[in-house]
Amino acid sequence: MILTINGRPLAARPGETLLQVARRAGIDLPTLCHHEGLEAWGGCRLCVVEMRRHPDEAPKVVPSCLQAAEDGLRVETHTENLLRIRATLLDLLLTRAPGSELIRRLALEHGVGDTTFVPQAEPSNCILCTLCTRACAAVGAFAISTAGRGAEGEISLPFVDDADACVGCGSCAAVCPTGCIELKDEGLARTIWGRTFQRVPCEVSGEPTITREHAALLSKRTGLPTDGFFVTDEGRRRQTADTIAALVGVGEGRAA
Repeated sequence: MILTINGRPLAARPGETLLQVARRAGIDLPTLCHHEGLEAWGGCRLCVVEMRRHPDEAPKVVPSCLQAAEDGLRVETHTENLLRIRATLLDLLLTRAPGSELIRRLALEHGVGDTTFVPQAEPSNCILCTLCTRACAAVGAFAISTAGRGAEGEISLPFVDDADACVGCGSCAAVCPTGCIELKDEGLARTIWGRTFQRVPCEVSGEPTITREHAALLSKRTGLPTDGFFVTDEGRRRQTADTIAALVGVGEGRAA
């Protein structure tokens, strides 16, 4: 299928969204709640575009991460209206995340130096993008979720401080765009959400792998033994190299 983005005819693959087509074509669209490995949510609205199915209709503003590409669509990504929308959104986000370098950089790129709204008394730098909760759900732990509404919204453990469901995988911290989820690794110890886990050392390289809790969850989901998750990539490379070396040695012995 062929659609037009900013006057450029582009081919879209089946199942692609407008965001995917635009980015594949090198068109920069900002996002804060999108991750290719997670289901699209469309919450931050920074990736909005204007689209028309017919030349004579008024453009419709839609989040490009949720809008499927269609044959014949006419799309604009950086009109004055869209830039104004993004600037307003970033202005609001500055009230929640004034300490985030990413938010400040995006805001400055859209002409916003400081928020024009009333700043939150105790900003958390959490922008409620839900990337962390979606990553946690994808892992299968379901340890965190959103709580509260509006300015009082937050990401929370069950009953505020019950971290029992957390397996210490660190997926939530890895996808957080503002870095507000604190994860601390010291040797084999990993602390996150107020709980300290012990990572298992790789049986080959000795480097930390994952926590026993994470391995148990992966084992339950895949049916594989937990021990298989306690080897790093470097350890697996060494195992493969040793196996090849052994096989070569056997072959040379036979040839002799």
